[in-house]
Amino acid sequence: MDILVLINTIITVCTYAVALFFLIAIVRSFLRTKKIQDALVYCIIMVPFILRLLRLK
Repeated sequence: MDILVLINTIITVCTYAVALFFLIAIVRSFLRTKKIQDALVYCIIMVPFILRLLRLK
Protein backbone atom coordinates (compact mmCIF):
# COMPACT_ATOMS: atom_id res chain seq x y z
CA MET A 1 0.00 0.00 0.00
CA ASP A 2 2.91 2.36 0.65
CA ILE A 3 4.05 2.12 -2.96
CA LEU A 4 0.66 3.35 -4.14
CA VAL A 5 0.90 6.39 -1.89
CA LEU A 6 4.38 7.09 -3.25
CA ILE A 7 3.19 6.79 -6.86
CA ASN A 8 0.24 9.07 -6.12
CA THR A 9 2.54 11.67 -4.58
CA ILE A 10 4.91 11.55 -7.56
CA ILE A 11 2.06 11.98 -10.04
CA THR A 12 0.63 14.86 -8.01
CA VAL A 13 3.98 16.65 -7.90
CA CYS A 14 4.44 16.14 -11.65
CA THR A 15 0.97 17.54 -12.32
CA TYR A 16 1.72 20.67 -10.31
CA ALA A 17 5.11 21.05 -12.01
CA VAL A 18 3.49 20.91 -15.46
CA ALA A 19 0.82 23.41 -14.40
CA LEU A 20 3.51 25.75 -13.05
CA PHE A 21 5.54 25.43 -16.26
CA PHE A 22 2.58 26.40 -18.45
CA LEU A 23 1.56 29.18 -16.08
CA ILE A 24 5.04 30.70 -16.30
CA ALA A 25 4.94 30.50 -20.11
CA ILE A 26 1.53 32.18 -20.21
CA VAL A 27 2.62 34.92 -17.79
CA ARG A 28 5.68 35.62 -19.94
CA SER A 29 3.46 35.97 -23.01
CA PHE A 30 1.06 38.14 -21.01
CA LEU A 31 3.83 40.51 -19.99
CA ARG A 32 5.21 40.77 -23.52
CA THR A 33 1.94 41.45 -25.34
CA LYS A 34 0.93 44.94 -26.37
CA LYS A 35 -2.64 44.16 -27.41
CA ILE A 36 -5.35 44.45 -24.76
CA GLN A 37 -7.45 41.71 -26.35
CA ASP A 38 -4.53 39.26 -26.22
CA ALA A 39 -3.85 40.22 -22.60
CA LEU A 40 -7.47 39.42 -21.69
CA VAL A 41 -7.21 36.04 -23.39
CA TYR A 42 -4.02 35.26 -21.47
CA CYS A 43 -5.76 36.20 -18.21
CA ILE A 44 -8.63 33.84 -18.96
CA ILE A 45 -6.22 31.06 -19.88
CA MET A 46 -4.27 31.57 -16.61
CA VAL A 47 -7.29 30.98 -14.36
CA PRO A 48 -7.37 27.13 -14.49
CA PHE A 49 -3.61 26.92 -13.92
CA ILE A 50 -3.77 29.24 -10.91
CA LEU A 51 -6.68 27.27 -9.49
CA ARG A 52 -4.79 24.01 -9.97
CA LEU A 53 -1.75 25.37 -8.13
CA LEU A 54 -3.94 26.64 -5.31
CA ARG A 55 -5.56 23.18 -5.15
CA LEU A 56 -9.02 24.63 -5.72
CA LYS A 57 -9.75 22.67 -8.88
